Amino acid sequence: MIKTFKFLIKTLAILLVLFIVVSVAFTVLVDINQYKSEIIELVEQEAGLKLEINGEMKLTIFSGLKFNAENVKLSLGNELIADIQSLKIGMEAYSIYIGEPEVDSVELHVRTLNIFRDKNNQFNFLPLLNEKRQNNPVLETNKIKRVEKLALNYLALKDIKLSIEQFQYLDDLESISVKLNKVNASLSLLPIIDHSELVIDDPRVLVDYTYSGKLDIKQALINQYQISSLSLVFKDKKGDFVADELAFHFIQEGVEHTPPPLVFEAQGQASITVRYDIPKGATEPLWFKPDMIKIGKFDFKLPKLKVTQEQFRLETTQAKIDFEEVSVFDGKKYLLDNLQLKSMNFDSKKLNINLQDKGDYELNQLILILNNFPLIQKGKVIDMMSESFLREFSKKGQVNFSTGHLSHESHALKNLALILKGKNNRISLNKFSFNALESKMNGEGELIFYAKNKNKIPKWNSKFHSDKLNLQPFSEVMSLPSKLEGYASINTHLSGEYQDSKFTIDDGLVNTKVNNLLVKGINLDKVLEDFQSSQSVGLLDVGAVALLGPAGMLVTKGNDYHNLMNSLDNKGNSEVKQLNSEISFSDGVATLNDVAFATLKHRLALTGKINTNNNSFINFKVATIDKHGCPIYQEEVKGGLDSPKVKKVNVLVSGVINPINSILSKVKKPLNIYCKKPFYTGVVKAPIQ
Repeated sequence: MIKTFKFLIKTLAILLVLFIVVSVAFTVLVDINQYKSEIIELVEQEAGLKLEINGEMKLTIFSGLKFNAENVKLSLGNELIADIQSLKIGMEAYSIYIGEPEVDSVELHVRTLNIFRDKNNQFNFLPLLNEKRQNNPVLETNKIKRVEKLALNYLALKDIKLSIEQFQYLDDLESISVKLNKVNASLSLLPIIDHSELVIDDPRVLVDYTYSGKLDIKQALINQYQISSLSLVFKDKKGDFVADELAFHFIQEGVEHTPPPLVFEAQGQASITVRYDIPKGATEPLWFKPDMIKIGKFDFKLPKLKVTQEQFRLETTQAKIDFEEVSVFDGKKYLLDNLQLKSMNFDSKKLNINLQDKGDYELNQLILILNNFPLIQKGKVIDMMSESFLREFSKKGQVNFSTGHLSHESHALKNLALILKGKNNRISLNKFSFNALESKMNGEGELIFYAKNKNKIPKWNSKFHSDKLNLQPFSEVMSLPSKLEGYASINTHLSGEYQDSKFTIDDGLVNTKVNNLLVKGINLDKVLEDFQSSQSVGLLDVGAVALLGPAGMLVTKGNDYHNLMNSLDNKGNSEVKQLNSEISFSDGVATLNDVAFATLKHRLALTGKINTNNNSFINFKVATIDKHGCPIYQEEVKGGLDSPKVKKVNVLVSGVINPINSILSKVKKPLNIYCKKPFYTGVVKAPIQ
């Protein structure tokens, strides 16, 4: 927006120069309208532009020099550059005679303003300058030493009042498109021209001079981004820019087959410190790209910030955002297409997030610190799970996140803290902890990249531990198909590889123990009894949904996990008296060491292995078991995770079930005989019958 505003002011300044030159040339006590043809010819000779003056002009020198013009059009051939409804200029006459014109007031009402730049770096309002540049190869090839001189030696503006109905800036060289509607601005700016150079276009205007103003834009479209209701009251004192009032709506335009647009709304204050450098020996020509422009400080104080999309809404109260040293130009290259935040601090008294499918979340006393954080790459926001982001972050990135209280309509977390640090191509999870309804979780981990051998696959490891983890908020956060109420002890230490933006598990252990767990949304006893009657529901489905849980998603990589609920009667609740899930990993193979659960009436266990390298089952079995650990009903599973082949085995009642009774009523109880080799000998006890 600053760049666009600069172009707008620059263009208006050139127009003012043209009119002031003409005004000074015809400073007489006669009707200036009789010199319209001479003025039109002078503009064509000096600027190569077509001027139309359809309204009246007035020029007086009483009580200072004043020039008024109405209904003026400026064109390049048949292309309209400016359609000016009215222009009023007031200046002290003595300033002209001392050679330093100073404009006391400018009122400019513009219907249309069109600025274009082609791929040859030629602007439509400087045709003669473009022609000179083409005819002089020295000027074109030696741009650093080129100085484009203007007719006036010096020009300063004190008070500008500007209104534009429609403004358009198209830049084929930089692939920029800007359209503004209903622009109103007031500005006090010194100077415009210094030593015959248009300094408004020079970065020095941001760091060497003092100005203030107000800007209102009803609608702005910058490439695919839309800003509406922009209101800005600002002042600048030699590079320290302060917006005392700031309000805007910001939209990223939706494109076909993409999500709906993001909408930003903000009110508050902003403070920016700007610094710049130019190449040694350069003479600062017009539109010259400097060696360096840095925003040394960027502070937002926002009583209100709102971000909405179709799927979510975010609102903050009393938020503060501080950026440090964001480079805009470096080595004459524009850097915002590849942006890394050197330092950003965000804190908010309260932050509300509404997710369409998960309800409302509220965070209090939120603090987020980002250091050397990759944000934009090739003009697009980087996916934080992508390898390009993680490799860049592993050099020296840092994330420090904490909130005193995170609440949801069904659960709450306290003292949530996360610290991630990148150094020497390693990302370390130094801290992950929270308290949730009398529970606590701690975790740490590491992701290692190999800078000297980029073809070597990155490695990761992690440890998470909780003696008492409340499963209610956990099941909400993990979006489990059945909601859980109870406490679990969890101990995991895993390691693996990171490839193609995915984490795979090679080695480690997942150990989960639960007593007296309430599972909402599924009556496991009824499901198992119905299975005994018709065997229409597989034991594998029951085991995956009710038992494996998060571990099941790890070993199966989430394959159809949520769809399993469609095969179950998801009504009622279940009371799981005891659950144990001990799964070890070695070379990508998950071994179910002791995986079982017991309800009030049934006990179910799983044995075997899952090869996560090729997503296949190895000697995998699931069975309901009696009090002696012998199988009652059993399934053997072979094939791949995406299309398992299940063989149902009725171990103890084969040949003794009455088929008619199996359909019309519950099956007879299995024969009470002992098996030679128990199916399960783990820690989960049989239910008391």
